[in-house]
Formats: sequence, structure tokens, C-alpha cells
Amino acid sequence: MATSTRKIPRSEWRVYFDDFSRELGELVATLEVTGEEVGAQVEAENARLTGITYDNKDDILVIGLDAIGGTSEDVERVIDKPQTIYLETQDGGALTFDVEDAEGGKTLIRLTPRS
Repeated sequence: MATSTRKIPRSEWRVYFDDFSRELGELVATLEVTGEEVGAQVEAENARLTGITYDNKDDILVIGLDAIGGTSEDVERVIDKPQTIYLETQDGGALTFDVEDAEGGKTLIRLTPRS
């Protein structure tokens, strides 16, 4: 399976995620966080991605998730002062966003097409 990784330049974040969210299909997401204070943990699993936005005024990245199947378990992950964002794409439509924040914490957003 071929993979490709690229760094998304900060200057493109707002437009990139606005376009990505506008064209969003049915994607299943797993959200993993690691950091000095939280260790490593899965924050959400098998959730439906509702969108990702970057607010350059407040310097935050917001990830919206809903539970699949109609029960309301909305999760909103806010990443304060993101420093780098990498995108890994795989054959078959799988995507992973790797976001590092100002404190060295990482958030991985693993996305796969809903089957």
C-alpha cells in the first residue's frame, strides 16, 4: 500500500481545512492524543468527522466529531497554537493528520471512508 506524507504550510491551513470540510464525505475518525500531562490515549474511536477548521485569529484548530448511529455524543477537540500539521494519505482513501501543538503534544486524526 503506497503512502504519501506532506507538511501543510501554515499559510494554507485556514483555506485547506475550509475546503476539506466543505467537500467532506462520510469519514470514520479515530482521535488519538499524546502529551506530557495526558500520556497517550484514544479520545474518540469510530466517530463521524463533521469538520476541521483553523481559526487564525485565535490560533486554534477545531476538530468536530459525532457518534455514528444517531446517538448524540459530539466531541470537539480544540488544539491551541498548532505548530505543524502533516497529512499522510494512503491508497484506498485513508488519511491521517498529525498535529503538534506549542507544548509538544500531538493529536492524530485517523480517517477512513465509511463502508
